[in-house]
Amino acid sequence: MKKITILAGAALLAAACGTAPKRSAQVSSGGPRPQWADGDSPDYPKASYITGVGSADDENEASDRARGEVARVFNADVSVTSADSESESNASQGGREMHSYSNDVAQKIKTVSQKVLEGVDIAARWKDPVGRYYALAVLPKTQGLLAVQEKSSEIDAEAAQYKTALSASTEPFARAKAAARLLALSKAQAGLASDSRVLGGGPLQSVFDGAAVRADAAAALAALDVAVSVTGDGADSVQTAVVSGLNAAGLSAKAGAGKADLTAAAQVGVQEQSSGDPRWKRSRATATVSLTDGRTGQTFSTFDVTAREDATEAGEARRRSLASLSKATAAKVTAALNDYFAQ
Repeated sequence: MKKITILAGAALLAAACGTAPKRSAQVSSGGPRPQWADGDSPDYPKASYITGVGSADDENEASDRARGEVARVFNADVSVTSADSESESNASQGGREMHSYSNDVAQKIKTVSQKVLEGVDIAARWKDPVGRYYALAVLPKTQGLLAVQEKSSEIDAEAAQYKTALSASTEPFARAKAAARLLALSKAQAGLASDSRVLGGGPLQSVFDGAAVRADAAAALAALDVAVSVTGDGADSVQTAVVSGLNAAGLSAKAGAGKADLTAAAQVGVQEQSSGDPRWKRSRATATVSLTDGRTGQTFSTFDVTAREDATEAGEARRRSLASLSKATAAKVTAALNDYFAQ
């Protein structure tokens, strides 16, 4: 498994670079090294501006790096877990590709911070005597604060709708979905609050009570009755993984088939394969997982996960392949459930 951390500031380099600056300074060549190239610009004091300096052998790359340094200041983050290259998986719902709830949260935060980064300008450029380019990116704090406050108001308005839905509904799935949306919005609002502090704006006025949102979401998700049924070679390992994935989505599960609000079923298999090298034994573990809405009997997510591992002993290769499969399966279960609740 590999863990990808999406920074609402730093990893938005692409978003920052894709936003055309309002003004772009001409390159000055030669002469003494400007003071701003070392991160201190009297023309753009830190009390009023966020600044970033970038350098590269290419003029455009230097500007991109400077914008990235401004983006790096903003530190709201969200973690997204994905399967490594050894695992193959797919998920579908009604014939369309699914996107994880974590990505939905990331997109919320990306939109928030991109709004702030639209105000970044390239205020100065310099080419040193050996041909290296430098660029100074600046963001007026007042301009950034206006964008933060505007987006905060939009998020609060959307959150009010889901708070009403959560309070008004008595149906377990409807409550779980409203709670999931509130959690996503709460994380985006937390990112904005961090940006506001960086910009010198102090705490935001917001409708969010983070502790209350988490408690309401936990209660709504815990109210669902969930059953898990896993069969085949290596079933015990994968069943533990499926339960782990359900728990990560906020759900409590019981083993065994039967009537439930939500059913998770999996078929597991393990095969020995040739590694192409007589010194190594290879094991390939697979699982087909389906998640079903017990109210309607509709299977809303089905996906396959595959993991291959090598070892000098066949038993160790099998253990490793099942361990890798379990991690990938847990992550996919969590993503599929969160996506379903967040619709």
